[in-house]
Order: sequence, then C-alpha cells, then structure tokens
Amino acid sequence: MAYSKSKFLELSKKFRILKRLYFFYNIYIRNFKFLKNGTQFGEDKYIIELFDKNFIGKYLDVGCYHPIRHNNTYTMYKSGWSGINIDLNPLTIELFDFMRPRDININSGVSDKEIEKKLYFIDELNTQNTLDKNQLNFLKNHHNIKESEILEKKIKTRNLNNILDDHKFYNIDFMNLDIEGHELKVLETLNFNKINIKYLCIEMIGHNEESILNNRKIKDILSQNNFKLIKNYYDFNFIYKKEN
Repeated sequence: MAYSKSKFLELSKKFRILKRLYFFYNIYIRNFKFLKNGTQFGEDKYIIELFDKNFIGKYLDVGCYHPIRHNNTYTMYKSGWSGINIDLNPLTIELFDFMRPRDININSGVSDKEIEKKLYFIDELNTQNTLDKNQLNFLKNHHNIKESEILEKKIKTRNLNNILDDHKFYNIDFMNLDIEGHELKVLETLNFNKINIKYLCIEMIGHNEESILNNRKIKDILSQNNFKLIKNYYDFNFIYKKEN
C-alpha cells in the first residue's frame, strides 16, 4: 500500500522527467531482493522445470501486479520467454512496459462480460484491488482493511477471449490467473476449445461459503476441460496440467 503513497511517486506524476527514474527505483532498488526470486512460494522454479531446459515458451499472466515482485513469470522472461500481462492497475502496466518490453502489457479489468463494473480500489500498486464484493469482505475480515481505505470506482472490463483474439494468442504454455476472487468469472466464459493452455496456476482462497462454492465450480470447469492438479501451495496457489 505504501508504493503509491510515496512522495517519489507523487513527484513523478507532476514531473514527467522523474517517471522513468521512479520506475527504476521501484524495480531495482525498492524491490531489489525480488530480482533473484520474485514468487511467493517458489512457483516459478517448479513451473520452469516442467519444460525442457532450453525451451522458450509463451505465457499469459492475468492479474500480473508487478514485473518482478510476487510474479510467477519473471523467471521465464529472463529465460527468453514472452507473453501477455494484464492488470487493472495502470501503474502496474507502466512498470511492465519499462521492465519487460518484449511482452504485450495491457491495462484492463478482466471479467465474463465487456461492461462497466465497480472496482473496490485500495491503492495504485496493490494486489488487493478487486472487482469481487465477496473478496472485499475477505480483505476486511482477514487483512484489516478499513472502509475508509476503500475507494469505489467504475472501470470497463474485457472478456479474456476477446483480448486473446485481438493478439491471435491461442497457444499458451503457462497461464497465471490471480484476480482477487474474480477467477470464476473468467474461466466460465473462456473458450478452452480454441485456447490451448498447457499449465495453469490459479489462486483460490476458501475464506467463506461463497468462495468455497466458487472454488468447487472452478475445479469442476478445469476437470471438465481435462486439467489435472499437480501442485498445491498451502491451499492458496494451485498448479494444473492439461491432459491430452
């Protein structure tokens, strides 16, 4: 939460000449320790070892947050991979454009429909910004987020199928899906017949009855499309493999 409230960021908004300097500071100084290992639980090492040593693949990261911090595709990028990164936070995408120019970086909310939705906004560079009302309850109850810290905004969302159509991006070696309780909305409408995904990492947090039910629906969708669970990180992040 401190990122966007920093004086440096506020100055970079006023003085354009400081913007790239702020990006450098954010990535290479403030988040220096994540340059070596950016994931939360070491997912990147597990995932990249699923492929041949010299394999150069394509990834899709929906809810990418930060180019190195808590990011499951940064190790792949360093190994020569490239792909599409999507996030509803504009600052996130500016950092990706600065740090990862080989990638296609898209500032958009992702949902089942292309409509205007309510965004529960906490901070410009925060993993907890969400389109999901139930996820907001989780943040209040488990992360001590106060009502006064939440700003409601309206944003336009896009359907993931349409984004992938725009870029003719249908063969995905690794997909990361982490959009704060809104994952089911994306998977319910994703065209699995057209889009080939080899491995999927998805965040599922069962914090109440509604979220547990949604997680069951997600697992059913993945099972129906021949995805098999191969790794579970603390009942938090789940890695699936598409079976032929």
